[in-house]
Amino acid sequence: METRSQWLRERIAALREIVNLNLCNPHVQLRTLTPATMFNIATRVSLRRNTLLIVWLLRSVRTYHLFSWALHLAPSLIKRFHMLRGLLKACMMVMIVGCASAHALEDLNGLYQLAINHNADYRAALANTEAEREELTKAKALFYPKVNLGLMRGRGVTDRTTQTNIGSLNSNLNYELENYSFSVKQPLFNKETMAIYGGAKSYVSAQESLLEQENAKLILKLVSVYLETLYGQERVRLQQNKVEAVSQQLRQAEQRYQRGSGTVVEVSEAQSNLDVAKAEQIQAENDLLSNQQSLQILTGVSQPLSAELVVEGLNRFTGAEYPIERWLDLARQNHPELAAATLEVDVARKDIEKKQAGHYPTLDLVGVRSYSQNDSNNTLGSRFDTTTIALQMNVPLFAGGYVSANVRQSASRLTASEETMTAKSREIEFNVRKYYQSLQAQQQSISAYQQAVQSATVALDGTQKGFLAGFKTNHEVLDAQQKLFSNRLLLTKAYYSLISDWVNLQFSSGLLSLEALNRVSQVFVSKK
Repeated sequence: METRSQWLRERIAALREIVNLNLCNPHVQLRTLTPATMFNIATRVSLRRNTLLIVWLLRSVRTYHLFSWALHLAPSLIKRFHMLRGLLKACMMVMIVGCASAHALEDLNGLYQLAINHNADYRAALANTEAEREELTKAKALFYPKVNLGLMRGRGVTDRTTQTNIGSLNSNLNYELENYSFSVKQPLFNKETMAIYGGAKSYVSAQESLLEQENAKLILKLVSVYLETLYGQERVRLQQNKVEAVSQQLRQAEQRYQRGSGTVVEVSEAQSNLDVAKAEQIQAENDLLSNQQSLQILTGVSQPLSAELVVEGLNRFTGAEYPIERWLDLARQNHPELAAATLEVDVARKDIEKKQAGHYPTLDLVGVRSYSQNDSNNTLGSRFDTTTIALQMNVPLFAGGYVSANVRQSASRLTASEETMTAKSREIEFNVRKYYQSLQAQQQSISAYQQAVQSATVALDGTQKGFLAGFKTNHEVLDAQQKLFSNRLLLTKAYYSLISDWVNLQFSSGLLSLEALNRVSQVFVSKK
């Protein structure tokens, strides 16, 4: 009954609003209301009353008015529906882009894209390589003809004195002078040009290899900073847990002392361990801040990482897919720095050829088309129109030993380049062996640390129970806690060191690429 009365009151209120709109009078019937008028009524009343009014109007209007009104409202309703759907799509896109951006800040591949666009060192290397590529274009230009156009036009004034049989004859000449020339010179043989071109090809290839090495260095640096940051976060977390555990032990020691079953030495010792743990936490937080700043400098983003290491995925970083000799062969074949050093030796050889070219003649094809008028005192009053085509040869005969000195100088530089290549080869071989052996050692260390953590956990649990039972001292509990947290920290460090050694092995072998970066990224998942 109350619901029915409320419905009647709302209906009466709706009718009153119609009266206020001046749409209802004794001479107007509902069947004469136009669709536009009915739409205005439906939009100008409140939402709840609008519903009641529409129902009442639909029951009162004839069928053709209802149909006409529906046709009138249909385009507007459809338009508003599409607008609403478009707004929902836009909101979904914003959410998707936001989630993708947040994921890019956690994923190594996304951080790499940020790094190549932000890191100044890599962008400088990219610009320098782009500049060095022009050396090849400059060398090619030496084979093309040289075309010159010379234009001169002006006026001249000459005071001339001529000796004759009757004496000196003075005259003043005022004239126009012109000189136009068009020349083409095509090199036919130039040993120096050929050596320059060969050296430019090797030099540009060496720069491309060094750019590839810079990209590998960027990946290595990114992974290193990424791992250090994650390890720093885990270290801070472990230190916080250690502070909480030592604080709890301090409270227990204080309670025992208050009950008379403990000593002041136990309280002091627990307090000392707590102070040390807090100092270690401060140091860990400072190191983490430094690593985060390094990541910001590298990528341009400043945000704590929320990635978590999946320990089960570490079995893919064993290095056992190849024996050590195969790793060394891969390094000799693929390392960009070794390839660049080899190309530098080729550049030095071409430089010797370039200097030896000083003993060889050059041959050019020269064509000249010229027109001149009054261009000198000897040709006043004369006009010349000349076309010449000729072969021009220059043969060096003697330069005072300059060419021979250049050859000896380049030969010494070739020896230096060969020794540099040998040193680089030995360095690469040393690094491959170093990280391969370190990778094997880290796997064994992880197994040992995992067992140590399990043993320390059991020992701490037994020591705490013995302490509560009264036959273990507070010192023994604190010592057991210290061992457990130290072993956990060492185990965590071993996890990240294993990945770091594998990445360094890839780098030393010349195989560090986006594929390796993606492989590392797959062992990290975002924390929920």
